[in-house]
Amino acid sequence: MIISNRNRLRRNAAAAFAVAIALSLTSCGSNESDSASDESATATTTVAPELGPDGQQVVDIIDKQMKALDLTGAVYGVWRGDEVVAVGAAGQSPVGVPTAPDMQLRIGQPMEPMLSTVLLQLDGEGVLKQDEPISKWLPDFPRADQITPKMLADSTSGVSDYVTNPDFLKQFYANPIKGFTAAELIALANARPPLFEPGKSWAYAHSDLVLLGEVLQKATGKTLGELLQTRILDPLQMKDTHPVLNSQMSGPILHGYTNERGMFEDSTFWNPTAFLHSGNMNTTVADVATWMRALTDGTLLSKEQSTAMLGPSTAGIGPFTKDKFFAYGVLHDNAWIISNPSYGGYHGAVFHDSETKTLVIVYVTLGQNTPDPNTNNAMPAGTEIATMLVPNRPPA
Repeated sequence: MIISNRNRLRRNAAAAFAVAIALSLTSCGSNESDSASDESATATTTVAPELGPDGQQVVDIIDKQMKALDLTGAVYGVWRGDEVVAVGAAGQSPVGVPTAPDMQLRIGQPMEPMLSTVLLQLDGEGVLKQDEPISKWLPDFPRADQITPKMLADSTSGVSDYVTNPDFLKQFYANPIKGFTAAELIALANARPPLFEPGKSWAYAHSDLVLLGEVLQKATGKTLGELLQTRILDPLQMKDTHPVLNSQMSGPILHGYTNERGMFEDSTFWNPTAFLHSGNMNTTVADVATWMRALTDGTLLSKEQSTAMLGPSTAGIGPFTKDKFFAYGVLHDNAWIISNPSYGGYHGAVFHDSETKTLVIVYVTLGQNTPDPNTNNAMPAGTEIATMLVPNRPPA
């Protein structure tokens, strides 16, 4: 089937995440020349990777998937607890420049549980209550008296996802560098009817994160960037992670490439406010690892809060069970926590197993001949690595 350009962002940014969840649940997520693309597909790692036990197998999997999917570049990190399995990079980024493991990239979905962490912190401090209606902060939003911050964190509000709105897709593809405001995105969300009554079902929606970010800002009088900086990034010493409200990135940069608009182009500086509060953050693989460890260890929350955040609070809602569910911005598949960020040529796969403390992080950028840019092209490598390391309990 031929997918129109208009539909590609929807598939990349929304459907890709929902598909990962569906798979998890049913298992029990500048133009370049042809020669440049071919070169990127066969380029070997220039910076020698840091290898531990099983590290060479990780490198082999990355190289295999680079060739199979015609990827331009990849950065990755794999650990068992504090033990390094493999940390490295492959390919080129930008085309012609060897990729390095410390390159900046767009974080995507792993930003979402950061908002939930701040929500729980503020709830514990009495600044806001996660179960009280958002009408206190957004009185003019439809059904605000029935929607709570926790519903927004869980994607159970029923608010339509603006990313699947054809008007958003038209605006975004006309000028992906322009960016969006929260008011514009909320208007696009409200342009279509809600999907269900608040709290009665589940549907992943970027709209929920826009609203949650606005609630956190209004409740504290601080910007979300300030809240994330002081409550998460500074305490964890994530010095290479920065919330951004424009296209800026600091070097070295893992360049994004895509053909979503019908041509192969450098999408590095597409404005990430198209995913405001749910992915407008630059980071590195090392900082993503720091965040995932803190999230799973409950470093920034009380024991009770962490248990609640990682517990099956949405079991019984929609398709979810106590073993396979999505809550507080986190997808659970038994002992695995999974993220599959995908935006503007950046595809990521993040897997963490709570039993073995295995952590797998892979971010890739697409090539001119990538077979399907509408699916997450980091997931094959991430899944294969996770399965190799935990063969008796592989992630879905």
